[in-house]
Amino acid sequence: MPHCRLLLAAVALLGAVAAAVAQQPLASPSDLAGLYSLRASLGLRAREWPARADPCTAWAGVTCRAGRVVGVSVAGFRRTRLASRVPAFAVDGLRNLTALELFNASGFPLPGKVPAWFSRGLPPPLAVLDLRYAAVNGTLPADLGSSGNLTRLLLSGNSLSGQVPETLLSVKGLRVLDLSTNNFTGELPSVSLGAGDVAASLFNISGNSLYGVATHAIGALKTRFRLVDVSSNYLDGNWNGSDATVDVSVNCFSGVSGQRRRVDCEDFYRREGVRLVDFPVPTPLPQPSPEKRPGISKNVLIGVLAAAAALMVMFLVALLFCLTRRRQRGGGRGVETNEEGARSMRRRDSSVNPVASSPVAVSPSADATPKDAIAVFGELTYEQLVHATGGFGDDNLLKYGHSGDIYHGVLENGAHVIVKKIGVKSINKVSSELDFYSRYSHERIVPLLGHLANNDEEFLSYKYMPKADLTNALHKKPVDTDEDLHSLDWITRLKIATGVAEAMCFLHDECSPPFVHRDIQASSVLLDDKFEVRLGSMSNICAQQSAGSQNVFSRILRSSKSLDKNTSGPPATCSYDVYCFGKVILELVTGNFGVSGSNDACSEEWLANTTNRISTSDKDSIANIIDPLLVVDEDHLEEVWAVAIVAKTCLNPKPSRRPSARYVLKALENPLRVVRAGSRSNSARLRSSSSRSSWQSAFLQGNRYQSYEVMSPSGRMLDRRSSVRSHISGGEASSSFKRSLREIAPDPQVLDEDVAV
Repeated sequence: MPHCRLLLAAVALLGAVAAAVAQQPLASPSDLAGLYSLRASLGLRAREWPARADPCTAWAGVTCRAGRVVGVSVAGFRRTRLASRVPAFAVDGLRNLTALELFNASGFPLPGKVPAWFSRGLPPPLAVLDLRYAAVNGTLPADLGSSGNLTRLLLSGNSLSGQVPETLLSVKGLRVLDLSTNNFTGELPSVSLGAGDVAASLFNISGNSLYGVATHAIGALKTRFRLVDVSSNYLDGNWNGSDATVDVSVNCFSGVSGQRRRVDCEDFYRREGVRLVDFPVPTPLPQPSPEKRPGISKNVLIGVLAAAAALMVMFLVALLFCLTRRRQRGGGRGVETNEEGARSMRRRDSSVNPVASSPVAVSPSADATPKDAIAVFGELTYEQLVHATGGFGDDNLLKYGHSGDIYHGVLENGAHVIVKKIGVKSINKVSSELDFYSRYSHERIVPLLGHLANNDEEFLSYKYMPKADLTNALHKKPVDTDEDLHSLDWITRLKIATGVAEAMCFLHDECSPPFVHRDIQASSVLLDDKFEVRLGSMSNICAQQSAGSQNVFSRILRSSKSLDKNTSGPPATCSYDVYCFGKVILELVTGNFGVSGSNDACSEEWLANTTNRISTSDKDSIANIIDPLLVVDEDHLEEVWAVAIVAKTCLNPKPSRRPSARYVLKALENPLRVVRAGSRSNSARLRSSSSRSSWQSAFLQGNRYQSYEVMSPSGRMLDRRSSVRSHISGGEASSSFKRSLREIAPDPQVLDEDVAV
């Protein structure tokens, strides 16, 4: 027993020492100089990399171990306004980071050629280099990767040209090489498995302009990589299409289907000045001449045609009847996708944009074949998901989501993931979410690591968020908090609100067409270890409805609240997201648990009473609604007041008078300007239509005309006034779909009009 106690004490001591080493500040002057060099050359904003702060603890995307920088990720970051005018591939600061193991700049613009010093000047420990969709151009250095220990090199989605250096395929330890969707030309490079090399996972060079006879080169690549994707090129030769580990579709091969037209191949080879090899095509055997048979009687032919016509008429009548019944049962608004459409949408190969922001993720698809299995920290299979989540047991179950059960999992390498298990009844809800992730990624959206289909179930794996969601962070008990913090301070709450607004701005303004989240609440706001926001719960996301998608009759039905309850889902409008976000802001200000995720009568009553107490001219009006656990000074109290005004404006019962997400973000970034502009509300500058003051007036003037009504998501108005005024309104319909500036954030001179929504 004494020996066991000593052993346990030693293990605990080692764990404490390891944690202290991982959390210690940056200790290398060379690493510090390299980081500040990157900060200047890339033009990074102080929001992500603040000056006079320790990079290991305060800089987003910087990972340290034992006081050294081992990982740098600028994926999804933005340059400053000045630096964005002359962006360039300037990353010389990496030379100073001699302990760097990962550099991720996917989606960050780095226009220019890959520097020549990348050949032999990369840090020796560098294992992952991710430059996907970074606007890189030019040719690759001849000896790229020869000085490092690269295991994953991801360069897809750029404008790289020239030939692929054969030395790149000879880098020992390289497991994933993705060169897809570039402008590479020439012949397919060949490589053989040398002594000491290990079989790699993926070689993807699809979507380029490679040509020439490639049969033997592909065979050599198969000895090095388990999966080889050379689709969408102009490669020539004979190929046996029975190999499932090689994708040769959309080329010029003979003997396999799914190739380009011969005339297109000939035109391409003629432009390149290369001869297209003509392989012999088997001559078809002569067909015996048909024997003359007795003719069919005219009466028999007429009878057959009449019967066929009668069957066709009956089929059309039955089809029309089924469509009518289906429209009656499932009519109304909403975005639905049938299961076949969901399957076909995900029937993509690994050459498309990966659905993960992780540099080790490969684009997954829905099939369960070895080629289409997802690759997260290697290749993740269904059996590994079962093992990671403890067989999807109750001990690992986090909650029952409306689209699937959420589990916490730990992979074999110790990495934490979140896995959503989706049953057959909810599979249709996955299509919109996968469609969004296949096209977009953003620093404020929780990363989707992979997707896997197994029989009648589907699984989505997400990045693990250490601080869980806003509900857990804001309302957990004092005994559960770290460092004896009983509540989130105001700076952190304002930071969280700003992060959610940035996510809404991305969905509403930067996506085309605009996307609507439709489920913004405290439980959808996920937080990492630095309380940075990652918006989750994306199962309800869909493209915003256009004004043309609704007719007059549907507006009248919606305004009279006579639609079927089965079709009254969340509105697909940007103004609905703003309304839900207003409730999240009120929850941050008041600390009232669960108000953002509830739509019952009590919550609506509370919203009406709370918004009535918020005055745009009296700071003391929030004294009775502010969270009693929130301790703020006089300056911060004014900020809380301003943010409460923003929440009240977002909760305006008329969608056309709610501010746009862009205006909400400006207000949260400058909350004091919202209330301090009130003294100038009657001046000519505020009445002007300039863009400088319009976002401020959207809050001050908008609240001047706001009634004491609070609208529930179902479209029902709670009237708190003595006189009831009727509006033809149905929540989020008709004119709010027109995304003009007047409706998203109306100017003061039109706010006194009676807008019927």
